[in-house]
Amino acid sequence: MARGRWAGYCFRMSIRRRDLIVGLFGTALSFIAGGAFAADTPLIKCTRVGQTVIYRNQKFTCVKKAGKLVWGKGVPLPVKSATPTPSASATPAPSPTPAPSATPTPSPRTAPMATVTPTPSAQGIKVASSADVTLGGSKVVTATTSTGARIPIALARDSKGLHAFSAECPHAGYIVKPQGSDEFICPAHNSLFSSKDGAVLRGPASYGLGIYPVTEIGGEIFVTI
Repeated sequence: MARGRWAGYCFRMSIRRRDLIVGLFGTALSFIAGGAFAADTPLIKCTRVGQTVIYRNQKFTCVKKAGKLVWGKGVPLPVKSATPTPSASATPAPSPTPAPSATPTPSPRTAPMATVTPTPSAQGIKVASSADVTLGGSKVVTATTSTGARIPIALARDSKGLHAFSAECPHAGYIVKPQGSDEFICPAHNSLFSSKDGAVLRGPASYGLGIYPVTEIGGEIFVTI
């Protein structure tokens, strides 16, 4: 009789231990999953619908869900491999004035209109004056898009020309700042990036800064976002 009661007690205790282990395992999974999701969204607070930020080389847009403002799904940014510079062909060369003839045609007068030099608005968003970034210098500025979104941009100039990068550290989304003449550093975790091509020089960031096309027209700097 005592042996039967002891066996029953052991059985109940084994069930309680199993339930406790299952509960702890479920709690751990929920914590890990929640942390993973939080790490995939920007650390900057979402304040209005339509607001956009670039985080970990993805573009996030603020949306409203269940009455709350949250970041939508990130959209990967295209990889920019080269920085375009204004070419001489952008400005049409003057064509010779046709000699007067008995049967003039309108085509020689209207042809140059097809290749008029683009206006600055077609080149992107104005972010600074050329004098703001001298040779060997760098600067972090803010570009405001047509939708009102404010995008941090890192500018740098070297012997090869002017460069523009996303100023958000791909590790955790903090804004980098210039360090010396050819580096940008994250003030939060000390990730280091080259101001020549945005490449990561020191972690914890695992990849470099996003690259933006940049041009200069009439002493002004324009970035295409």
